[in-house]
Amino acid sequence: MRRHLPVLLTVLAVVAAILVDGRDLVGAEGPITVIDGDTLIFEGKVVQLAGIDAPELGQRCLNQEKMWRCGLESALALRKMISFGEIACTLQDDAPAMAAANCAVDGKDLATALLQQGYAVALADAGPTYQAAQEAAREAKFGLWRGDFVEPARWRAGERLAGEPIDRQFCVIKGVIHEEGQRVFYVPSDEAYDRIEIDPARGERMFCSDDQAILRGWKPFPKLKS
Repeated sequence: MRRHLPVLLTVLAVVAAILVDGRDLVGAEGPITVIDGDTLIFEGKVVQLAGIDAPELGQRCLNQEKMWRCGLESALALRKMISFGEIACTLQDDAPAMAAANCAVDGKDLATALLQQGYAVALADAGPTYQAAQEAAREAKFGLWRGDFVEPARWRAGERLAGEPIDRQFCVIKGVIHEEGQRVFYVPSDEAYDRIEIDPARGERMFCSDDQAILRGWKPFPKLKS
């Protein structure tokens, strides 16, 4: 299992495998890394775009009875948006592992843009601007709205489209919260992995890599020394 030193390099490798080559994405104080369709590393901090939820990297959606990799396309869309201008983010909190943020490129809100293109869904408590952007994409059948899809939160909880293949390359890391509040993740090689059930209501979720889990504040399940 990889540790903290190569974390960013591994995330870059995962993203590079799915995103087109392009110039380095640079923010005010350093490079910007796209993790998935609504998460990026900005000025050394992992930020989640506030008000929206994008499909996970391993998620697939349905368009005219054909599966397509909507999670990867969402990540591609975000990378493209931040490739052509100066990005600025305003953090909504100062969480040590990851913070919610409003981000914009040349003054254009990224969350709104993703909603307008149909590459994310608005959260229930999102403001009217986000809800209107989502409705416009739904009516135009853009992005996710071209066909059927499972909402990202439900997908993370294990729900899948009928016939959706299980892609074990992505999103198989189980992040659980123990009774004492400790956030721990399990990988398929862990003995207890198959017995673990994710409870999204408690804030538990699936991750696409152990590095992504670490970046978001989870720690690996402690292994007993032989």
